[in-house]
Amino acid sequence: MDYLFFVCIWAAAGFVNGISGMGAALMAVPLMTLFMDIRLIVPLSCILVTVLSSTLAIKYRQEFHVRIVLPALLGAVPGAVLGTAVLKTVSPVILEVVMAVFLISYVLWSFCRSFSVSEERNSTALGAVCGFFSGFFGSTISFTGPPLAIYILYTGWKQQKALGALGSALIIITGTSCLSHYAAGLYTSEFITYLCIGAPAGIAGMLASFPFIKYITQETFRKILLLVIGFAGFVCLGRVMMHFFS
Repeated sequence: MDYLFFVCIWAAAGFVNGISGMGAALMAVPLMTLFMDIRLIVPLSCILVTVLSSTLAIKYRQEFHVRIVLPALLGAVPGAVLGTAVLKTVSPVILEVVMAVFLISYVLWSFCRSFSVSEERNSTALGAVCGFFSGFFGSTISFTGPPLAIYILYTGWKQQKALGALGSALIIITGTSCLSHYAAGLYTSEFITYLCIGAPAGIAGMLASFPFIKYITQETFRKILLLVIGFAGFVCLGRVMMHFFS
């Protein structure tokens, strides 16, 4: 039953990831904690997100150019380094609170204002800043996607371009974490078993989402991203509450 539950979780997570470009781990990790050890959950969610991101990157390879996410990737490196150092001295609970307040406030602010981007725009500085916080929060509380999604919303990129950019960026950022997990000896036989059933399920869920993408307008895509970002904020808030009431 655990294997069946795991397959269903990642099939649904793959579908969500195929629509929004992120959110698989946000959806899957809380459910995985119901029957799995956190030492297995972390490396599994990391590598499965990398697999799903690779699928997106391949699907939208013609829409993607490395220069559009290069500032974010360069910013993610010092962010991850600083995050690792901060994690040694600052409680993850504090970081969760900061992330929750920021993400929920951002979503509420975004829904309360009128939004119109007549043409696509890029900002090297903002891309680097969002990349920095992606690396920082990815290395501290495993939330890599939301800061990148905020930059995607700023640019006004069309859905296919946004999905390609998110997929390609997350391959590199989460892929780096996968290497560190491998070096730490976290890839056990149990890990391999779950990976072999989770990867096909996630890819199948993502493939099932692709036919729906053409029916999603730019404004609907923006709202989907905002909902995923807001959900990430409430997940952080839920973790904090569980910490204090456990």
